[in-house]
Amino acid sequence: MFNPNPAANGNCTIVFDIDEQKYLFVSESFYSLFEVGADHLRQSVDFLIGLVKPETFAGIKQLTDGLAMNESIQMTYHLEAGQKQLTEKRTLAADGLTGHKIILSNITSALDGVHTLIPFSRPGLSEQFLNSLIDSQTNFLVRIDINGKFSFANRRFFKTFGYDEADIIGHHFSKTTIPQDAQLCQDAFVDCINNPGKIIRLAHKKPAKDGSLYDTEWEFVSIADGNGSVVEIQGIGRDITPQMQMREEALQMKDSLEALINNTQDHIWSIDKELRYMYMNQAYVEQVTHLTGVKPYKGQYSYKHEGFSRQVTDDWTVYYNRALSGERYDIISESTDPVSGQRLYYEVSFNPIYTAGGDVIGVGCFGHNITDRLKIQKELVGQNERLRNIASLSSHELRRPVASMLGLIGLMDHEDFYNPENKEIIAHLFTVSAEIDTAIRLVVDSTIAK
Repeated sequence: MFNPNPAANGNCTIVFDIDEQKYLFVSESFYSLFEVGADHLRQSVDFLIGLVKPETFAGIKQLTDGLAMNESIQMTYHLEAGQKQLTEKRTLAADGLTGHKIILSNITSALDGVHTLIPFSRPGLSEQFLNSLIDSQTNFLVRIDINGKFSFANRRFFKTFGYDEADIIGHHFSKTTIPQDAQLCQDAFVDCINNPGKIIRLAHKKPAKDGSLYDTEWEFVSIADGNGSVVEIQGIGRDITPQMQMREEALQMKDSLEALINNTQDHIWSIDKELRYMYMNQAYVEQVTHLTGVKPYKGQYSYKHEGFSRQVTDDWTVYYNRALSGERYDIISESTDPVSGQRLYYEVSFNPIYTAGGDVIGVGCFGHNITDRLKIQKELVGQNERLRNIASLSSHELRRPVASMLGLIGLMDHEDFYNPENKEIIAHLFTVSAEIDTAIRLVVDSTIAK
């Protein structure tokens, strides 16, 4: 019946049934204005108990007990917690629906007031005021008899769902219930009948007259007569469609992000200040399971299960603590595939996770497999080394015999080929040719990766 969500208003309205000793209505702003939780009203028959000094409470009670029907008092008091000053106009009236005596309290902050009696100017105004109060609320107010038929609904209910009184009053509550929620609503109704005074909460989709659906949230409580027999059920509800739409959009966004994260081969995980896993994507879970034979799970201490060696545990504890101290950095992590025996290399970045206040509450980690990249880099380094070797061979081992050959050719007697000296030169040319062949073989061998 009471909505624990505070509003930011500086005033509120409270309606208390004296005969039933329970609250009929409390503005949402009550909780923020008095700085209390929802349990405060459930534990007190007077909302000021424990909030003002005992002597102040005694004075207010005396003034309230002395009120005549349709009379009011206006008073100012300070709350003990926070020293907030409030002005309350308290009126004794009659509930136009039940005839019970009720106390209407209109409370505002930071107003000067005096303990004075302010009588109503004409009879019946209290009932008009209560009806106006009920119809001006942004929440729904309905009453249902023990046969499950509507006996009352406020203006907000009719305006939101598009019904007329003739469509609702005297009709069973199932008229405003979709088939999927019929049993849920019936169970709440029976629970309320069987538990007088107990607040029954219910959230369900309610159809409007035009067929559109609204997400609603309700609190129902049974109303008993003087003999303790339940005669009606009163419900206060609110439209939570915008909140549910936002929640649905947030869930869809979360699912899309989750799908994106789990469809990457990169490893993504996070840990809290105690080094326990807060999140792991599918690629990370699968890789850790493959490397260690033990599947990690959320809440487990990272790198501390039996699949990791003590050295690995110590190393990662150091890595995490560096990030928890606010450092953002990268490392190269090396491991061995237990099946293929291949060395695996991952570039891992550590990123501190901060609160809005700037405190580090965890670490987000991103790992990318760079095994192939390092392999290519190694091949490029080897290729460059071979090219340098080829250049060296070309400039030394090959150029020397070529220069010798050119010199010998220049010494030959081109006029008299049968000159005896040419025979000796040709012999030297054969020797130089063998040296050139050897150098060429060295060049060819250097181009082949070993």
